[in-house]
Amino acid sequence: MSEKVMNKSRLMLVSLLSVFAIAALAIWGCGTSGYENPSTDAVTTKTATALIQASDLKQWIDAGLVNKAGGYDRVVVLEVSTETNYNGAHIAGAQYVNLTNDLMENRYEGPMLAGQMVLSGTKMDALIQKLGIDANTTIVFTSSEAEVGSPWNLTRGYATFRYWGFPKNRLKVLDGGNKAWKAAGYAMTTAIPTITKSTYVATPNNINRVRTDLRASLPEMIAAATAGTATNDFIDGRATSPTVPGPTTDLIDGTKYVVFEGLIKGGRAYSYNNLLDATTKQFKSIADIRTGLNIPATAKSVYALCRAGNIASALFFAIDGYAYYNEVETGALKAVWYDGSWGQWGLMSSSTANGGKLVAGSVWDTSALTDSLTYNVGRTLPVSGTPTLLTTTHIINYGSRLNNPEPSLADGNQLEAADAAYHSPVTTSTGGGAAGGSGGGC
Repeated sequence: MSEKVMNKSRLMLVSLLSVFAIAALAIWGCGTSGYENPSTDAVTTKTATALIQASDLKQWIDAGLVNKAGGYDRVVVLEVSTETNYNGAHIAGAQYVNLTNDLMENRYEGPMLAGQMVLSGTKMDALIQKLGIDANTTIVFTSSEAEVGSPWNLTRGYATFRYWGFPKNRLKVLDGGNKAWKAAGYAMTTAIPTITKSTYVATPNNINRVRTDLRASLPEMIAAATAGTATNDFIDGRATSPTVPGPTTDLIDGTKYVVFEGLIKGGRAYSYNNLLDATTKQFKSIADIRTGLNIPATAKSVYALCRAGNIASALFFAIDGYAYYNEVETGALKAVWYDGSWGQWGLMSSSTANGGKLVAGSVWDTSALTDSLTYNVGRTLPVSGTPTLLTTTHIINYGSRLNNPEPSLADGNQLEAADAAYHSPVTTSTGGGAAGGSGGGC
């Protein structure tokens, strides 16, 4: 072989070895997307449950993880509160999130438009990008000291991101919110962080990750209530049995009432207040919460509800993200968030004398699946702060919200069908330090 040929062969061999070396370094340096393989990538922010203490967040802040530009184990802190309370003082780096405007949406489900439901894919994408969330972000939810006694400010976002497929070990709830942060002696600030929008999306790599099994649609609730309590448990978080929750105002027009009150057939009430320490507003111990909830040993699915899905999200979190964390991970138990809650269920009536607007014999009428059924017509309840004997004029006239004709039960899961079919607009640019629509990478 000539010297020229030998030199050419050596050059080709060196080039090939260089390519393999670069590829190996790239794989070693990049790892995998924090959302594709969170168990190995969420190292700094890995915790035993989704409930964290002020000291955990302080450590992450001190490590420079909050709003970090790129890299793994980034952290964003979201304060769900009023803008006034947020502007007054918040944890350094925390971003303001509005409970109603950012975490709820009126959407069609079953026979009609329903209020304060889970976000659609389009709105979820907008929220993710606005907050600078990318594939490697751990999200911490907190609330102002004044509002932390309403734990849904901490948990509505948790339930929303869980539904859209964000892994549980990337979602954290700050126990006691800003109240606990201040009690630990940590400083607050009024400085508003500057956030670079990300291009990450709810369906990275064009993969839809919606967890419809973690949310109950109206037809699914009807099916569950019909199936009974052999393997299901239904908990309304607005009161504690034997008290029946209510009264329930409409979720779109809060000056009017729903048609009827009661409990899901076979269900019970257990107030969210029982989850919290009365003084610190922190969640009680796992043992105390498990004892209080007293979930039957035969239950495989626990359905959490309230008026508008907010209190229900606190119950959902207590089971899914905290007290039954391991059972949920192994599949032994499932928490199911019914975001439509009684604001939806209590309207499903064909009784025109009591303000019902469904057609006679409607498959959507839930009155037969309701215990302690009480129609609001004829009751004395507050109207503009004044006790008033209710007539049908005080019941929301939801006729204009109805689908005509009413869909069948099989065709009535429009919301989850739309979400399961959703695919975010594809983008290849980066933002927030990681890839956007491409779902990760170097």
